Amino acid sequence: MTTPIYKSTIGVMIRQAEALTGILTAGREHLGDGADAFINEKLIEDMLPFSFQIRAVCHQSLGGIKSMRSGQAGPPPEMSISTYADLEKLLADTIAELKTITPEELDSLLDKDLVFVLGDFKLPFKGLGFLTSFLMPNFFFHMTTAYNLLRQKGVPIGKREYLGAMDMNMG
Repeated sequence: MTTPIYKSTIGVMIRQAEALTGILTAGREHLGDGADAFINEKLIEDMLPFSFQIRAVCHQSLGGIKSMRSGQAGPPPEMSISTYADLEKLLADTIAELKTITPEELDSLLDKDLVFVLGDFKLPFKGLGFLTSFLMPNFFFHMTTAYNLLRQKGVPIGKREYLGAMDMNMG
């Protein structure tokens, strides 16, 4: 049996990132030739664009685990993203790599010290606190923002697509 923390963090990130894959597919189909231009759309001027939201989902999941390994975390790195397909590939690669993380590896990172650095600003964490109070909320914030940007453009998605595959007791 996988550990409860693994299932409730990495397992959730994988499930939700897979749901986001379906949402992105619906977006590409709806936006058609305008999909590449859409990656620069914002909900409001002072928010970061759609491309950043997808990069952040990837960074707050896989990038967060890499940060836990190294003991140093920060904002998502700049990336050369110029097409909607680039974002879809980034998300697919993130999911594939998240699936390689084992419960044992995650457990080994939970008590490790980590510092989030943004300029002179530093936040000290233990792995578990970083995962549950920083990564998970940020992961959902950026996933929800990406979803909302697509909904705002009329993409036919709803709560069912956002929830993705649910862990139901079918036995």
